[in-house]
Amino acid sequence: MKIASIAIAGLFLAACQSAPVATTGLAATPAGSTDAAESVQLAEGGEDVICRNMKVTGSRFAKRECKTGEAWKKFDAYTNQNAREAADKIQRVGTGSSVGGT
Repeated sequence: MKIASIAIAGLFLAACQSAPVATTGLAATPAGSTDAAESVQLAEGGEDVICRNMKVTGSRFAKRECKTGEAWKKFDAYTNQNAREAADKIQRVGTGSSVGGT
């Protein structure tokens, strides 16, 4: 009985994996990339799609996200700006020299 339930659980987990982006055969690490978890695929429209493994808070499993190069540039700029603003806010509040007077 235990073996059957383990097998069913394994099949369930395998079925829950997300479907990959439709590809036409290219799967290689992009030039200049130091992240081994990043790969390039060719979408149906002939546009390169870059896939990354993203860490998920509260989970040991990474989530795979695929976007175009331009979308990744916007995503990286957005997250970098948020990180800068958070660090600046901590520094301002910690030193007592915040703009808001707090």
